[in-house]
Amino acid sequence: MEDELKAISHTPSAYLLMHIGNAFRLVTYLASEHQASRNYYSHVDYDRQINSHSVVQEIEELKVKLDVTEDDDERRTLEEDVTGKILWLCWCGICSEVDELLPKVLNCIQNEGNVKALLNIHALMYSTLRWTVPDDDQAHLRRIMFDAGAGISKHQLFVSA
Repeated sequence: MEDELKAISHTPSAYLLMHIGNAFRLVTYLASEHQASRNYYSHVDYDRQINSHSVVQEIEELKVKLDVTEDDDERRTLEEDVTGKILWLCWCGICSEVDELLPKVLNCIQNEGNVKALLNIHALMYSTLRWTVPDDDQAHLRRIMFDAGAGISKHQLFVSA
């Protein structure tokens, strides 16, 4: 299992696990200081106002361009744009769900009085997810996902060059 954890340690899912772990640690700290839980703000980078319908339309338009494009280099840039937008849309949806459910989970655990379990989960997450250098595929996918989130189009850069 440790090898699998090393393999995902630099993927977006690992960042999401760290976000959840940090929320667990905060609630544990507040409980140890006998403070009431406060709202936990997510520091995960994602678009909280994403219009999924328009993103799907953009993906469909890019796919149409991709289907008629013959130049290999241009096709590669379109493929990156499509993949990046799909990954970004999924990432935003997952983060949004986690941010919506995480406070409910934390409150439930606090109400049950099992806050120490959160600290144990947090410690386990940090001890098993070792930060290693991602392989080229992971780094590339992460880059095109965050480029899409920043509105950077490889195809537009290619065409304007």
